[in-house]
Amino acid sequence: MTSLPPGPTPAPSDDQLIAPSGATAERRDAPYRLIFNRAGIGMARLNLAGGIVEVNQRFADIVGRQPSQLIGLHADDITHPQDVVPSRAHLENVLAGRQEGFQTEKRYVRPDGQVVWAAVNVVLLHEDDGRPRELVAVIEDVSERQRMQEAMSSARAAERASKAKTEFLSRMSHELRTPLNAMLGFAQLLRVDPRHPLHDEQRTKVAHIERAGAHLLAMLTDVLDLSRIEAGSLPMSIEPLAVGDVIEAALAMTSTQATDAGVQLLATPPEAGLRVRADQLRLRQVLVNLLSNAVKYNRRAGQVLVEAIGVNNEVVISVNDTGRGMDAQQIAHLFEPFNRLGAERTSIEGTGIGLVIVKRLVELMQGRIEVSSQPEQGTRFRVWLPRAERQTDAEDSDFSQRARTNFGGLDTGVDATLTLLYAEDNAINVELLRQVMRMRPQWHLEVARDGHSAIAMARAEPPDLLLLDMHLGDMSGLDVSDALMMDVHTAMIPRVALSADVMPDQITEARQRGFIEYLTKPLDVSRLLHLLDCCARGEAP
Repeated sequence: MTSLPPGPTPAPSDDQLIAPSGATAERRDAPYRLIFNRAGIGMARLNLAGGIVEVNQRFADIVGRQPSQLIGLHADDITHPQDVVPSRAHLENVLAGRQEGFQTEKRYVRPDGQVVWAAVNVVLLHEDDGRPRELVAVIEDVSERQRMQEAMSSARAAERASKAKTEFLSRMSHELRTPLNAMLGFAQLLRVDPRHPLHDEQRTKVAHIERAGAHLLAMLTDVLDLSRIEAGSLPMSIEPLAVGDVIEAALAMTSTQATDAGVQLLATPPEAGLRVRADQLRLRQVLVNLLSNAVKYNRRAGQVLVEAIGVNNEVVISVNDTGRGMDAQQIAHLFEPFNRLGAERTSIEGTGIGLVIVKRLVELMQGRIEVSSQPEQGTRFRVWLPRAERQTDAEDSDFSQRARTNFGGLDTGVDATLTLLYAEDNAINVELLRQVMRMRPQWHLEVARDGHSAIAMARAEPPDLLLLDMHLGDMSGLDVSDALMMDVHTAMIPRVALSADVMPDQITEARQRGFIEYLTKPLDVSRLLHLLDCCARGEAP
């Protein structure tokens, strides 16, 4: 009769594999079986040919199958096709004795086609006599990490592409504005030079040149702005603004267009102290675009009325015209890029992106735009923006009393001779400025053809005003400015930029480095003359 063992033998659990060697082997393998089946990471046993012998539940979850479905499959059967060859190469190196195991990241394909990234660590187990026995793999799902890495990589690539696009647009803008500077600059001189007045036929021809150049410049500016808005690289400087000042500036910029078109510009002065939170340059751009469209699509002897009122915490600026109007279908497509709503079949110039830019600029300033229109009765645009706190009455500007800007007169009341040092490497731009300076005989012009010459000339004889192109042949205008700021004898020279680089970040940087003004090409002759007159009187421009 066989005697019983001294203690009870525990019944095998589901977590234990009953080994043929009996209870001793079972108890020996129990901790391993528990770890294998309960581990929070995937585990698998493979034969030397790469066939799957056993897997735990976590690995089955990773590859989207049941454990029983995996037994007997080859590892290649669930591996992404592009990762099969690298996996085989690693396995061959292990079996050939060139390495004990390997670590890699690979993709598994689930039955539904979903791809799962996993970090795989494979080791080779040996028999007691040293012969290879089997492979054990530890698998961790790293799909989320991989997605984050891909997202970061995509973001970096998009950032590089956006930066390259911005740099390209900046270069193209600079290269196109340089010849436009000569074309529009000399056209302005022909029109306003009192020493050589034009007869009517010549004046008409010059007007054609200016109009064509202005149209090309507007298209270039619109494309550049739209690209920067889409790239998210258009900086905004939101600040409290007097509504009347911005409206007056926009009216001044469109008054000539309105006069030529026979359209009357009207404005109802806003309530005293009405202020709005917006970017001054971009709000003026919005209003100029709306006013320009209101004039362009108006009828002869028509009217455009601008009004602004405060409504609770907002300010609404409306632009109303008596033009051709639009139907509901046209309004539905009004803010689509390059859609001119049939105007492309007329003689009216345009690109179809002006209103797109208007809408996006308003939205960037935390506002909204509304439109209402009736065919043959006119159109009304309403721009809603956040209202700013009111200033005191003493700080309010008188909207109705100010005169609009125009070309300065020749008599400035200044007799002294002043020196302007102009740093410019383009001969045509230099000649244009020479012609402009003849309208201010109290100013003496000196020219430096590169940055180093400008620094040397300014140190030898400091000028009353320094006019710097931002892209000189040997250095930038900012570099020239910085060098002069380091010298006590030249640090206080007033510096003004004159550049075809119109990128807002470049303009902002120049102002932060002490430039008192930033003039852009094509040159606005009246603005330069006004600047010279202010400097001659010792006033800020």
